[in-house]
Amino acid sequence: MMQSSFFFGLRGSGLARWWLTATLAAGCAAKPPVQDAPLPAGAADAAAGTADAAAGGRTAGFAPRNGAGEAKDQAGPDQCKDSKPGPPPPPPHNPLEYVRNFHQTWQRDPSTTVTLTWTTNVTDLAAYTPRALYAPASEVCSDGRRLFAGQALQATGSGLQYDTITWDGQQKAVTWTVELTGLTPDTDYAFAVGTWQSHDPATGHFAKATLSQPGRFRTAPAKGSRAPMRFVMAGDSRGGTANIYTHSKRFAAIPALAWFFTGDMSSTGVQPQWDDWFESMGPILWTKPLMPVQGNHEMLAEIHYGQFALPVAPGLSADYLEHAWALDIGNVHMIGLDSNTDEGIADQVPWLTKHLEAAAKNPDTDWTFVMMHHPAYSASTVHGSSTAVQKHWVPLFEKYGVDVAFAGHDHCYERSVPITAGKPAAAATGVTYVVAGGFFAPPYKNGSDWWTAVSHHGNKYNYVEISVNGKALTLTAWSGDGAEKLDQVQITR
Repeated sequence: MMQSSFFFGLRGSGLARWWLTATLAAGCAAKPPVQDAPLPAGAADAAAGTADAAAGGRTAGFAPRNGAGEAKDQAGPDQCKDSKPGPPPPPPHNPLEYVRNFHQTWQRDPSTTVTLTWTTNVTDLAAYTPRALYAPASEVCSDGRRLFAGQALQATGSGLQYDTITWDGQQKAVTWTVELTGLTPDTDYAFAVGTWQSHDPATGHFAKATLSQPGRFRTAPAKGSRAPMRFVMAGDSRGGTANIYTHSKRFAAIPALAWFFTGDMSSTGVQPQWDDWFESMGPILWTKPLMPVQGNHEMLAEIHYGQFALPVAPGLSADYLEHAWALDIGNVHMIGLDSNTDEGIADQVPWLTKHLEAAAKNPDTDWTFVMMHHPAYSASTVHGSSTAVQKHWVPLFEKYGVDVAFAGHDHCYERSVPITAGKPAAAATGVTYVVAGGFFAPPYKNGSDWWTAVSHHGNKYNYVEISVNGKALTLTAWSGDGAEKLDQVQITR
């Protein structure tokens, strides 16, 4: 969560202010309605090159009781032996301190850490101390109903102030972050976040407290473990938050360890759109980490990076800290990249080369995935393949054995055949490319080319489940409503 003045990944906060002036002058000062109806396929294709309707921001207070706080952990069984209610969180001390835009990420080892992040209407760094209560679900129940009974651990974090843009102009905002460390691998935890002045563990009394309802997460298996894991990959939700909201509880129920997002969460990156996105994704974000990369519609990159606490990759140049990152999750190595400019793509090559070379030699890694916004191979009639990604990154993916490269940008679904040196290759040697850019953004028309194995129009919407079981991988693409299996492929190593 580095402070940045990037606009589309480039230095220049003056350009961001120019964008604000031009946008407000064009009539965006009033909050527009949320786009909540799917566009007809023809209309969406015709309008593909234009901006979609901007999503307004609803205000979120506490975590919804029906989002986080269900009594089933990700493995299924209830970790409480009874259904007796626990003590509720204390009454909120100050409405300005309500927890908003909550989400979880990983900055370091996913098996022993997690980072909890939120905002409030308090923007004075000295006036608020971010805190968290947490405990293994086996001790306080997976729904966290006993978190407030004095049995939980406590952690304190810090705040980061950044410049944000609302419909009314430029404002200061603060992101509050608490990183939990020393956790047990492959374990369910419950937590609550907020602030309090003091706490008496003997009585459970909190003084001047404003706390969220409980949430939960599961730590990853230890590095190198070949225990089964499931993830969800999605991208391009801009303008589609009402549809996400409709399905969000079902998405949260997918037994995934974490979600990954290939960018374009918002339409233009102004704060009200982010507020709306965080609210629509709430049931997911209160139960699982989500790791994003920046898309081209996160135009105001300072807001994007100001809100997400991401890994700081050793050896990456200062201009790209948090723009590219990597994590070891069990036997999976996941890399996130910033593909928003040709210059940035080229500038990340030295770090990516050294990093992939080291990862390829790691005996604990069976699978290497990369994710970015712009696809190396896409047959969509709207954007298509990124020549810069093909030129600078694809040779590295092939040389160092990347298994699957995920992208969005084109709002449709496509999976390639395994590719090496610009030609179809054996599954054991080639890189598979997946475009999953239809998480309820305006749909685009798909296409087909020599590399295409499966392709679907964006009007079905889509997301991908990634199931890893030792040296077996299954990719399953679903329609946005979860009713249709669009694709499934199995790969073994």
